[in-house]
Order: sequence, then C-alpha cells, then structure tokens
Amino acid sequence: MIDVRGLGAFQRDMTSIVYAEGGAQVWPDAALIKGVSSSLVQEGNLHTYVTSEAELSAFKNITRVKAARIQPNRFAPTSKVYTDVTLPAEAAAQFRSAGQACRVVYLKT
Repeated sequence: MIDVRGLGAFQRDMTSIVYAEGGAQVWPDAALIKGVSSSLVQEGNLHTYVTSEAELSAFKNITRVKAARIQPNRFAPTSKVYTDVTLPAEAAAQFRSAGQACRVVYLKT
C-alpha cells in the first residue's frame, strides 16, 4: 500500500508508475511488462485506490510505504494530473521486498 495522503490531488488512472528517488522505475517491473500490450496491463487490474484505512482490510499481506511525492505521468511531465509516485530510498527498498508480482493499492484522500 502506498500512502499518498497529504501530497496533493492524486488522480485515479488506468496506469500508474512507482519510481524510486533518482528516477528508477520500481513498479510495474519494466522487465516483466516489456512486450506486453498496454491494454493487457491496464485490464490486469494491477493497481487500485482506497480512501480509508478500513478498506485496506480487504487485502492480505500488506506492505505499507509512504510516497515522497506525486507527479504527472512521464509522457506528460507538465500536466497537472498526478498519477505516478516517487518513493524515498528506504520505502523503495521495502516496496521491492514485497515481490515483483504485487498489486499496488494507493491510499488517497
């Protein structure tokens, strides 16, 4: 679970990317999705959004991290629509330790 509360207007989107400080893509693993059609990735329900702690009870084996910042998609860097996140180094390491096939749950306001 990535907590983005208090970082601004984080938006729901069909795709979302998680970065580590410095810009390395943490999720989805670029090597695992290379060559996979974007529509299949989008339909795969790889991420979801919740707006309360209570909703997190629907998920098992939760690893919790706090995002350092939210940002626009890398293909629209000047956009005011924030769909991607950057994790601080320690949180990125913790996130990676959850496994490559994880589903991301964003906790937002």
